[in-house]
Amino acid sequence: MNSTITLIRIDGTVTTAPSLTHDNLIEFVVVDGFAREFLVRLPRTELGMHVMPGAQVSATGAEGWVVPGRAWRDEPSRTIVQAHDVQLRELSFAA
Repeated sequence: MNSTITLIRIDGTVTTAPSLTHDNLIEFVVVDGFAREFLVRLPRTELGMHVMPGAQVSATGAEGWVVPGRAWRDEPSRTIVQAHDVQLRELSFAA
């Protein structure tokens, strides 16, 4: 069995407040410039900054499976990104 990990980088806007999962991960939704939605997940100890809706972020990580949207809530499907790096875009260009 061969399995590959696809690393992706997304740039977009945070649309939901970060939430803490039962397995100590922070997750929030990021929408990119093509209106694709990603569920960004990373360990709580790795976040290192305050992320809130409206923030512009860049996230790099492993692309995971697609979480189907709920049509009755007009919710689109979202690709999970198991992030290892999330940066606020305003801060990443300040250096």
